[in-house]
Amino acid sequence: MPEINLADLERDSRLPSTHASEILVVGSDDWAIRDATVRLRAAGRTVHRCSESTDVPFPCNAVVAGVGCPLDRHPVDVVLDIRTRPESQPALSEMGAICGLHGRVPLVLAGLSGSSSFAPFAERVPSDGDIVTTCDKAATEHRLLPQRD
Repeated sequence: MPEINLADLERDSRLPSTHASEILVVGSDDWAIRDATVRLRAAGRTVHRCSESTDVPFPCNAVVAGVGCPLDRHPVDVVLDIRTRPESQPALSEMGAICGLHGRVPLVLAGLSGSSSFAPFAERVPSDGDIVTTCDKAATEHRLLPQRD
């Protein structure tokens, strides 16, 4: 019997991937997004952003000529929202989380997420956990759900 290579099966979409390879990162502070980006890229993940800075979140990349929305241009597996402030309402720099939820992309919250209005719709990174593992878990569980039209 021939040997089966799981990586080839994942690439061919015959077996659900066990990791989130494309991650849209949003949040309230650039330093936290940069830190998460370093961790994700070190784990071999591709990171996308909605804008170049949380200080100037609009216009988002969806309306920037030649750039476009990462949710439209890439097969994003998870949206990761890095929350550095205990705000209940989303900041303008977190709008990508709303767009992701609308597009049925799983949402992961990291940081100060207890009071977030996103909490009922998201997986949270445990205080002793890491963002890569939690993003992988959310993406894998989402792929196993029955797909809605």
